[in-house]
Amino acid sequence: MSRIPVWIDTDTGVDDAFALMTAFSLQDMEVKGISAVAGNVPLSHTFINARNVVSLCGREDVPVYPGADKPLMIPLQTAEYVHGVNGLGEAVIPDSKAEFETEKAWDALYRCAKQCQGTLELILLGPETNAAIALNEHPDLVQYLKRILIMGGAAVGGNSTPAAEFNIFVDPQAAQIVFKSGIPIIMCGLDVTMKAGLNTEEMAELDAGTAPGCKLFRDSTQAARNLYSERVGDVYIVHDACPVIYAVKPELFKGETAGVYVETRGRLTFGQTVTDLYTDVPFKKRNAAVITDVDRSAFAKILMEAIQKAGQR
Repeated sequence: MSRIPVWIDTDTGVDDAFALMTAFSLQDMEVKGISAVAGNVPLSHTFINARNVVSLCGREDVPVYPGADKPLMIPLQTAEYVHGVNGLGEAVIPDSKAEFETEKAWDALYRCAKQCQGTLELILLGPETNAAIALNEHPDLVQYLKRILIMGGAAVGGNSTPAAEFNIFVDPQAAQIVFKSGIPIIMCGLDVTMKAGLNTEEMAELDAGTAPGCKLFRDSTQAARNLYSERVGDVYIVHDACPVIYAVKPELFKGETAGVYVETRGRLTFGQTVTDLYTDVPFKKRNAAVITDVDRSAFAKILMEAIQKAGQR
């Protein structure tokens, strides 16, 4: 079986880092490139974090490109209360020695997609600004992307507001462009990601590990663990690993085809992904697979092995 070529776009915060580790650990996945976008923290941090996590994984051969430093139409909102000022919960990892890429993310993505001749899969782990710019700047990109896998949105509820999930809320205009692109979409929103966590025993095993990936887990996740402890119990949710693992292990997930549109004007619903998943009146176009469940134990096993392996030479 040939490896699946992917491009990962990330606002590299804490769970993004573990998603990148997971991507590099999956034998059936070939990471062709990575782009950074502002989101969890400003681009000045997400770009450096992406470079440094890639280096930690021993994959400085994979280029990392800088992308958008703000949403398309609205001011940037960040999440330092979860990810810390530096995006990695104030954990520090060695700086990458790779040459700095200067080509813009959307141009690099387009070039790679053309080279892959329609086989490239785009994984979006943050706000969808870079993808939207790529689609606007290069309209024929739709011919070259096989599908887009998104961590974002929700069929029910939100986390940035009662209606909106963070990645969509930060740049709903960009998300609307992506969802309307006509490219097949897999939406791993809060419906599934809130079930994709590590339990007490699994966290303790990683905390006790000596590998660089385990050290990063131990040092970077405390704020998020405290937040989840108050809201959902003693777990650590790794949202961004969901679309990465889905790309090669779809059998671990369940979902349904649905119509998804992004609310860009509502006062109470701004940034909401409005779906027809639970309505008797469906949209005319059903443009996404909305993922709603995951085999948590199998998910956790893949994730833990990736973290334990990261940084081991």
